[in-house]
Amino acid sequence: MINTKALTELFAQNIDEKLCKQWWLMTPNGTLLAQSGAGDAKLLRRQVAIVTLAWQEHDASNAVDEEGRVTFGKLQDRLRALTIEAETNNIIATRVQPQLLLVLEGGVPPRRSNFEPKTTSEGPDDEQYPVDDADSVPGSRDGGPSSRASSVVSVASNMILRLQRRKLEAMANAIADDFEQTGFQMPIDGTTKIF
Repeated sequence: MINTKALTELFAQNIDEKLCKQWWLMTPNGTLLAQSGAGDAKLLRRQVAIVTLAWQEHDASNAVDEEGRVTFGKLQDRLRALTIEAETNNIIATRVQPQLLLVLEGGVPPRRSNFEPKTTSEGPDDEQYPVDDADSVPGSRDGGPSSRASSVVSVASNMILRLQRRKLEAMANAIADDFEQTGFQMPIDGTTKIF
């Protein structure tokens, strides 16, 4: 059994108002198992639904073979992590076990005026997003004040996203280690639900 009280306490100790706003543990089909505390339940349900739909969409799209056919053999092994960058927050999900996802909602600095929300998925062999390479940060090199301001915002956003990702991975490893020590394994449902 999952000790939801202990997980809730662990999550509550690792939140703040800006960087790590909320943590939760859920199944890929949207069952909420633990969360960082009492907050806006309606907003949390909405975010869980967004993660569920995005996870299932990207998990299924990663299961397409070379000929374009969907393979339903081992969907739970297809997607490792998902990053949703929105106007007001980052939502990052990672797989702790085949049927358990750890999710972090993190704050963001003010976005660029031309910001476009995006979702990035990672398979088992993909490089972790965002890439730590400083050269991969977008920005103009013409030196104008507008381009420098935009570049500074982009750099700050990527640095915050990297820090959030490190915190998520550290928490996921701690939870996975605890589950391994206690022998907990979330049952694997034989059906895959795709909305």
